[in-house]
Amino acid sequence: MALTGRSDPPLVTVLMPAYNAADHIEAAARSILEQGVDDLELLVIDDGSTDGGAEVLHALDEPRIRVVRQPNSGLVAALNRGLDEARGRYLARMDADDISPPGRLQSQLRWFHRHPDGIACGTDYELFGSMTGRVRMPRSDSACRQRLLLAGSLCGASVMMRRDVVTEAALRFDPGFAHAEDYEFYARLSAFGRIGNVASVGYRYRIHPSQVSNRHSAEQREAHLAIAAAHAHRTGVRALPDHVVGDLLWPEEAGVMRTAVITSAAATRAFRRKPGVETARFCSRRVIEATLAARRR
Repeated sequence: MALTGRSDPPLVTVLMPAYNAADHIEAAARSILEQGVDDLELLVIDDGSTDGGAEVLHALDEPRIRVVRQPNSGLVAALNRGLDEARGRYLARMDADDISPPGRLQSQLRWFHRHPDGIACGTDYELFGSMTGRVRMPRSDSACRQRLLLAGSLCGASVMMRRDVVTEAALRFDPGFAHAEDYEFYARLSAFGRIGNVASVGYRYRIHPSQVSNRHSAEQREAHLAIAAAHAHRTGVRALPDHVVGDLLWPEEAGVMRTAVITSAAATRAFRRKPGVETARFCSRRVIEATLAARRR
């Protein structure tokens, strides 16, 4: 069974990879369909699901939904299939177990109107589920580029991007970075124009134990370090040693004082390498977060 969707190219394609997400996919889909942007298609890449998620979407009887089914091939393959299938002028991302709050797509379209040279726009995001809290992302292009030297500057599934740039540059998600594919993809995409984030919560990110960040933490860390080093090299900035980035982002479990010393030293080296307001803000946040985590242990 497949939902064929609309025949004319939409303004926005929202790409949603899905694998056995039947419990949450209706809420995720409705959060997109109720954005107030009629000229869109919700493109769902069903990656070999066996739980009836496609049937849940079929029951919505919504012509803006298009489902493409493929054998189970993994998230990166599903994302790349979506890049091949997308038809909108703009391509937005969405995960099948998360929520896009009202106004997300409209705020991103306004950002592109204000920035004709813009190629990718994300949002702040809010955690829900087993963790809660708001995460503030860097706003300006320069701030995003400072952050990219240490970590992702766009919440991957909150991003809207220009599809023509992705198509003309033949950009695809790299299966070699299967547990940090968003960071790697958007780091490369940043070479083609302005990036930024709107100053509002445009994404609600569900936290649960089975997520990649929990199941594949070692692989994700290794991939992250390789991406940070490669991006520094591409942009002509001296890469920080892996242990410095590691001390900042994933400090070893230790007492409060030792954790504060380790992360502060790493933050100082990061700031000296690339001074800037966003570097200082991000590094300070990491020192505080790590120290508080040590205190709770």
